[in-house]
Amino acid sequence: MKGGAREILRLFGKGVADVKTTPTPIRTGKEGLPSAVVFVDYEHWYISLNNNYGIRPNIKAWFEDLQKRVNVKEVLFFADFSHKNLAEEIGRIRPFTNKIIDTRSPTGTQKDFTDFIILDNIYQKALMADDTEAFILFSGDGHFSSVTSFLKNIYGKEVGIYAIKGCFSRQLQETSTWYVSLPNEEDIYGLYYQKIFEYLKSEENKKNKSLPTYGKCAEALSKNKRLERKKIFAALDKLIYDGVLSKRSINGQGISAKDALFVDWELAIKKELL
Repeated sequence: MKGGAREILRLFGKGVADVKTTPTPIRTGKEGLPSAVVFVDYEHWYISLNNNYGIRPNIKAWFEDLQKRVNVKEVLFFADFSHKNLAEEIGRIRPFTNKIIDTRSPTGTQKDFTDFIILDNIYQKALMADDTEAFILFSGDGHFSSVTSFLKNIYGKEVGIYAIKGCFSRQLQETSTWYVSLPNEEDIYGLYYQKIFEYLKSEENKKNKSLPTYGKCAEALSKNKRLERKKIFAALDKLIYDGVLSKRSINGQGISAKDALFVDWELAIKKELL
């Protein structure tokens, strides 16, 4: 860590007054939006989302929401990419930024350096980027509440926070200018769509297949304790309404099925549901 940043950590890393705030309204359009640099703790995002909801980060939807709030100048993703699952995510991150920082320990120890490296980068950017009006952080870790207080109260910056529900420090929320808790309803339904398509694909691949039906699909998915029965039906109905699934009554050639489900896989890909 550079000397100036270290001195700021010493002076302001503790004891900066917390200010209770509420989220600001979403602003649309580039004009009038504050220029922003974005710091993403991808370990928090990926692991918290997977452990609590069984889904992967929807990077595209998040980035679109981010662009409605700020004029994005730079985005940095941080994680220990030595973990296999996280390493596989690099290809999904790269369309949005080439600033992907691997925080694995240089000595091979298990110590987590991610938070420290993010803090170092935030303080250095605060010292060197006077033209940056907003700092955006994706993390729910309360350890970042001191730096968010410093940025907002000492440097007068707008501070936005994204984090995962259930893994979001209340203190960090209160020290931000605005915050967003994820996943949203659209992300949650992404899990249901994923499970529906997995079931239908497995039925298509069976040698002695019987046509999958609306009822059989709902019954099979209901066995998954992470899925709510009401939302299973809602997800099926939404896919049918959007034309991704079609429901037909089929009889003949030794195969009979009431309300058989058929998938328009091309449309599912086009809508980025797969």
